[in-house]
Amino acid sequence: MRLLLLSVGLFLFFVPLRADVTGAVTLKGQPKSKDETFLAEASGCGESPIRHTENWKIGKKGEFADVVVWIVDPKFNDRIGARVPDEVTLKQIGCRYDPHVIAVTAMIPFKIVNGDPTLHNIRAKVYNGPGQPPGDTVFNFGQSYQGQTDEKQFDQPGIYTLQCDVHSWMQCWVMVLPQAGVFSQDCCAVTDDGGTFKLPLTGILLDGDYKIDAWHPRFLQPLEQTIHVKNGTAKVNLEFDGAKSF
Repeated sequence: MRLLLLSVGLFLFFVPLRADVTGAVTLKGQPKSKDETFLAEASGCGESPIRHTENWKIGKKGEFADVVVWIVDPKFNDRIGARVPDEVTLKQIGCRYDPHVIAVTAMIPFKIVNGDPTLHNIRAKVYNGPGQPPGDTVFNFGQSYQGQTDEKQFDQPGIYTLQCDVHSWMQCWVMVLPQAGVFSQDCCAVTDDGGTFKLPLTGILLDGDYKIDAWHPRFLQPLEQTIHVKNGTAKVNLEFDGAKSF
């Protein structure tokens, strides 16, 4: 029994605890714009036609959701073998996109699922900034039945919007980041309703100083901060200023 306990103790001693690169994003002050309520009446779109724009998801303490966070120019541990990245899935539920903001790596496929008993048309366009006309259409296809699933990818980094030609109020944002190696998809995340994020990079990201950027659709420029990664882990807090929003 003592030998067994000793073996278990040694095993626990040598198993590293996962910490990853984690953090929280908050919004200081009030944004310059507000979400608006509107009616979106269409068959197959759920029971309630009352909708609101999804520009702002802010908690009571400024917790800021739908913020894309990513490591700039990451350096990876060559001794770690490649792994299949977590699958990114975008659903159309109640004639809205869920989630409202996603982050993917260029050349990495993601899934688009029609969860509604109605036709949707997905048109992806290049985003050129606020007040500017949209850029080229990257892809445009229909999903005619509930449960239809298609895989798409973006070949070039940038910011894109997805819109439905059938339901004009439907829109979501896609931040496409450059390929930086086999762990690129692990280097980006979108904050949850609590404003938090986690990049699963323990044992993958080499120790050192890195730039970490954060972007939200209602800001012209991303935030940038330097983090120090030690033993594969780091923690960071980022704060947007509502006065700089649009």
